Amino acid sequence: MDVGATKTRLALCDSRGRIVDKQVYSTPRVGGELVVAESIIRAARTKWSSELEHVKSIGVATIGPLNIKEGRVVNTPNLPLRNFELLRPLARGLKRPVIVANDAVAAVWGEVHYGDAKGYKNAVYVTLSTGVGCGVVVDGNLLIGKMGNAHEAGHIVVDFDSELECNCGGRGHWEAYAGGGNLPRVARYLAEKYGLSSELAEALRKGVLVDAKVVFEYYRRGDSLSKLVVDLYIKATAAGLASVINTYDPEVVIIGGGVFLNNVDVLLDPVIALVRRNIVTEMPIIKPTRLGDDVGLYGALALAVNSPSVLLEAQRHVLQSVLEDHV
Repeated sequence: MDVGATKTRLALCDSRGRIVDKQVYSTPRVGGELVVAESIIRAARTKWSSELEHVKSIGVATIGPLNIKEGRVVNTPNLPLRNFELLRPLARGLKRPVIVANDAVAAVWGEVHYGDAKGYKNAVYVTLSTGVGCGVVVDGNLLIGKMGNAHEAGHIVVDFDSELECNCGGRGHWEAYAGGGNLPRVARYLAEKYGLSSELAEALRKGVLVDAKVVFEYYRRGDSLSKLVVDLYIKATAAGLASVINTYDPEVVIIGGGVFLNNVDVLLDPVIALVRRNIVTEMPIIKPTRLGDDVGLYGALALAVNSPSVLLEAQRHVLQSVLEDHV
């Protein structure tokens, strides 16, 4: 299960790392704290009613931040539904062991087991999508943190004197510049601050609905405002990546997320060039994920099949109490 700010992806998998069947639907944006879990249970029962009894375990990759011990999302900045439960209601509703981790944390675990980080003991996965997330493996150990948020690299401050506010309320964060959901706001900010005139600026003034895809479409047409937006995106991403590389010293950095994967030709080489100038350790391999939109599903599968002991220990008490109620 991969719970994103825009889409929720569910997959039926085998233990050899193959996706047997999957489904994708829009993540609920309003409702109570059980609405996301209830939508997952409903979708799984509808599509796989006869298969569910054979399922051994369930991995969940989700947007954060998390309360890792409770397996719940807390005050997420990229979904109007700010808080929601996953571990308890999923284990209760599907009557199977469940393990929950941040989506980028799950993704790096998936890359280590099924992707291009296989064979490496030091790896980073970065998602550049609606938001910016990160997962890190150091010396073969998956980093979690006291609340399960050791990966929140999207909130690295890349401009300490910035006027741009992140959805979390902080200023100058990497995600404020490179989160796909924030790009229209960056464009408006630049247009107003500098009095810019361009096709994109005019569209914004007229109230046309603009998202990251539209910003990059204007960029490819040579729009002057979108060029500034993308330039800031590249600089912020290079600064964020350099900070992560200097901190964790990975052998490989794998990048995913819809905004990045749809614009690799525009973003990859300039980002690598700037990163190279700003790191103090040996340059790691930096490459796009080959797992595409399914990277979160492979991460969730890796959680279920090769469950990290640090996560099992963190969530054991809650999971046992739920499953024992059904014995």
